Amino acid sequence: MKKFLFTVLAIGSLGISNTQAAVTPAVTPVIKVTLLGTGVPLLNPQALAKGGRALSGLLVEAGTEKMLFDCGQGVYTRLVQSGGSMISPNIGVDKVFISHLHSDHIADLGPLFSIGALYRYKKPTDGAANNPLRVWGPGSGPNQPVATWAMMQAFRVAYQTDFHVRQLFTNPNDFSVTDDAVETMKSTTELKEGVVYSHGGVTVSAFLVDHNPMSPSYGFRVNYKGRSFVYSGDTTKSANVIKNASNVDLLVHEVYGYAREGGPEIYDYHTSPETAAEVFLEAKPKNVVYTHMVMPPGTSANDLIDRTRAAGYKGPLTPGQDLMVINVNSDATVTITPPGTTTASSKSITTSSAGVVTASTSSSSEIDINDVKATSDFMEISKYRQAQLKGNE
Repeated sequence: MKKFLFTVLAIGSLGISNTQAAVTPAVTPVIKVTLLGTGVPLLNPQALAKGGRALSGLLVEAGTEKMLFDCGQGVYTRLVQSGGSMISPNIGVDKVFISHLHSDHIADLGPLFSIGALYRYKKPTDGAANNPLRVWGPGSGPNQPVATWAMMQAFRVAYQTDFHVRQLFTNPNDFSVTDDAVETMKSTTELKEGVVYSHGGVTVSAFLVDHNPMSPSYGFRVNYKGRSFVYSGDTTKSANVIKNASNVDLLVHEVYGYAREGGPEIYDYHTSPETAAEVFLEAKPKNVVYTHMVMPPGTSANDLIDRTRAAGYKGPLTPGQDLMVINVNSDATVTITPPGTTTASSKSITTSSAGVVTASTSSSSEIDINDVKATSDFMEISKYRQAQLKGNE
């Protein structure tokens, strides 16, 4: 397989003393983001096929912390595919931050809580699984009668028979679990704005976004060793996103491609490419990656990028893909590596705020998912039903 290396460098002068050798500090990832689900609900048999898109979710690793943000349908499978180590597989993640309670952001939380319990250990040498799944999510609101705490207690009841049988096993090789591994009452926290988690220098902050009538809904910011990451969650243009993403190293933001007349109520609580351009121009994030990409039939992820460019945003912008890995590095560069199994050119792109761009490309016969035109989804089915209703009048 041929490999090509394209490098665009900002050229400047470099003065080095004759008596002192130049030392280049090692560049290491500080925050690692793995996109697990970049899609939306589809009536499409290819949705989770090779190169398809699961629903919302991403994994963040910083220091010793491993944290999941949202857990839509397909995210459990993507966690398995994303790997980790034998001692600490990604499927054993023990911290989950939920942006809001739409089903496409929580559908795999039940499987992660129950089956994932088998892989949650406080120490690798422990016998039965004994580490609880800690969950942070929205509290109740005017249109939110059941909030995160109650939802987690319902999961505990729903899987009780499974847990009971597993607790009968005494051999740890038989996937036994303790009460601690499936504890929910003390392990569930309903969010408020501000720092919601802090450990080992890693902080997670929550901020309200505008996804009305789904309220409260949150976005999140992660800080570690001077580097930063923001996840918008689902939102229309939000002053809080702009504030928290100001000059952030990496912003992962949703995007909605339909015109407003196609569904005004849904349009009004999402962000069009044109409105996203306004957000990016105001916030000035150093790098942006799209997720939760809603593409009308006949359009592609790259079309969303083109619309954003046409609206005036010219900064670093990448359409997300499931299992794409994004490293925010110690030298303030950001390296984006798409999954090699889903792109025609498995391309690693490094950008910096100084305008340095380095891309390493490998040729492949695979189809570029970002060029694939969307087929039918829930909006198209809704239109079909409406047409049938009118025809029967």
